[in-house]
Amino acid sequence: MFFKKYIHIKDKIHFLSLNRILENKLLLNTIYLILIINVFIFIIFNYIYKNKKRIVFLSDSILIENIIWIIPTLIILFLSMYTIKSCYFLNPFKNNYLNIKPLIIEIISFNWKWCFIFPKQKILTFNEVCLPIYIPIKFYLISNNIMNSLCIPKIGYQIYCMNNCIKYYYFIILKHGVSHGINSNYNGIENNYMRINFFFVLKKTFFNWINIIKNSSKINIFYFNKIIKKGFFFFSKFFSISKNKIFFSIIKKK
Repeated sequence: MFFKKYIHIKDKIHFLSLNRILENKLLLNTIYLILIINVFIFIIFNYIYKNKKRIVFLSDSILIENIIWIIPTLIILFLSMYTIKSCYFLNPFKNNYLNIKPLIIEIISFNWKWCFIFPKQKILTFNEVCLPIYIPIKFYLISNNIMNSLCIPKIGYQIYCMNNCIKYYYFIILKHGVSHGINSNYNGIENNYMRINFFFVLKKTFFNWINIIKNSSKINIFYFNKIIKKGFFFFSKFFSISKNKIFFSIIKKK
């Protein structure tokens, strides 16, 4: 891989994004609350079963009826409020890092390859990308042809990109390592080759990677139109660009 020399072998595992951590926390807390309801119901039914004779006298008890209904209702109410609040916070289209300027990356899906454009850094890559940790990242996505789905399982990321439709997504990486992305939407016989290598690194290493690509060969619009034709790449490709309007040129074609 182009970037493999920057990654130490021990850093290739156990890393998550902030979005993934919050999603896991939400899921675990939901499971705990549901278990509380199940345990409560089990205790009630166990008591009824063991006290069949006494339960006749408690059948008209307002206190028992209130306990049976109010406690589960409060738990479900709390669970609902907690879930709704967490869903709003985890909204991928909302920028939760207002004090930090995000790194903007424009993504175009082709048959059958992924193109990543860094407009401010003026570089372009195919099927491989490096992302800094502790810096908010904003993805813009669009498809050059049919619908695709960018899926990065280890950071809890999955979003569809469609023709003539720009989508965006905010997230932040907390640990460095290596991950893989796929196109989870089947769209042809070579769909399996739409795989991406993601490298999550320190800020200093990220800028070193940018500078290396800046010194590589430049790409013009004629060569770009040639390599985006139908087909897949066995290896990743990296180019510097003099203009950062390729993403918008795709939009204007539609």
